[in-house]
Amino acid sequence: MTRPTDPNRPVVVGVDGSALADTAVLWAAAEAERRGTSLHVVHAFVHLHAIGGYVAVFDAAEPVEIGGEVCERAARAAREAVPGLTVTTEVRVGRAAPELLKASLGASVLVLGARGHGRVTGMIVGSVSQQVAMYARCPVVVVRGTAEQGPVVVGVDGSPAAAGALRFAVEHAAATGASVRAVRAEYVEMPMGAPPGDWYTDLVDRSQQATEAARRAVEEVAADHPAVDVELRVLRRHPEATLVEESTDASLLVVAKRGLGGFTGLMLGSVSQGVLSRATVSVAVVPGGEEPEHPDDPHV
Repeated sequence: MTRPTDPNRPVVVGVDGSALADTAVLWAAAEAERRGTSLHVVHAFVHLHAIGGYVAVFDAAEPVEIGGEVCERAARAAREAVPGLTVTTEVRVGRAAPELLKASLGASVLVLGARGHGRVTGMIVGSVSQQVAMYARCPVVVVRGTAEQGPVVVGVDGSPAAAGALRFAVEHAAATGASVRAVRAEYVEMPMGAPPGDWYTDLVDRSQQATEAARRAVEEVAADHPAVDVELRVLRRHPEATLVEESTDASLLVVAKRGLGGFTGLMLGSVSQGVLSRATVSVAVVPGGEEPEHPDDPHV
């Protein structure tokens, strides 16, 4: 199955020659085929000028040549997996996270391996995938393993951001023939030693309202995609742990970058970060409407 998309918005994948990056390439190639678009393979490296106060002496062309070989190997693997796929490559000089963010401007999806080489020429490390997922303007998929079977699990909390993640999840499920398991973690935390009062009742009410909003969002998206089996699970547990536990049999776990916030919010930045660290399956982080003006965010 394919999804209509702007042919000028490719799927971008970061590579560093590691096994997980190689797996990410195959996932990205399949995603590009599903979307009917091209694949752009990117490798980035840091060009060291000095180490410990001394000028580093080495062939400046060598990292570029090595990066080019890494990209070409990845491109060959993608073309073998998806014959006829248009694949382009690019070697960029600079820190991995900012360079990937720049390369992903205009992309439909950015795909990374969960963790790769941590050496000077290495590109995809755990911290990089975390940083990129937080600042990218497009959905970011962090690939773990090769699981292709199982439902698409998505966190929902009634917020517009979570609704965007839900749409992404259902569209991916429609393209892959999977079902969707929407998970609402209805969690209200009472501070240690704090007595119940009106403030707590208000939090509970808002949490229940968010649950109803999530239920309506699931019903609406299910009506728009009748061929996709969509279920909603409402669980009274901590959101991060709930999403990790509910996704152990999933082919993909989808979370919004941020959601409601506060005690009743599900898709907090901390939750999506925690899910990226703890999930055992591939994770897609879907941004909301407000993103940084440029990829050179000082936090990256």
